Amino acid sequence: MLVDYADTLDRLEKALGRHFADSPSILNVPGVSVALKIDPFYYLALRPAFFELLGKWAAVPPSRVEETLLRTGNIVLGPGKARYDKPISVFEDGTRTVLKLPADFVPAEWIDRAVTMYGGEAGPLPVSGLRLAEEQRETLARLFAGKTELAALAFGAPRHS
Repeated sequence: MLVDYADTLDRLEKALGRHFADSPSILNVPGVSVALKIDPFYYLALRPAFFELLGKWAAVPPSRVEETLLRTGNIVLGPGKARYDKPISVFEDGTRTVLKLPADFVPAEWIDRAVTMYGGEAGPLPVSGLRLAEEQRETLARLFAGKTELAALAFGAPRHS
């Protein structure tokens, strides 16, 4: 059976936008959301929660959600078309607690289009208060080789007391 990824992507985008309109905290709220904008170009999407919820909302199996986003270029893949396989160290601005989370990077353009076209937002969402721990900058730079790099504002150091 031939899979129509464009149709599935459209269903996912509409479902994400509609659910964002009903519950804006699904995006950009550290500690609550399944995807957070970390710079103007990328969201950090928690794995597997982002794919499971998106699949539920769009009536698409989570594995098909991942496959669709991978095949349409909506998950950042590194050299050799590999996903980032290590947990990503993150913290909320102004805090010192670092969490290590399994996650993927999703182009902001796709999520922002969903919230503006179907979620009632006037424009793209702002960058959230979630930051990537500075010590992984070099490792993540390899993932983004040949792509728009993560902006400097995506990184930081947790506040120490």
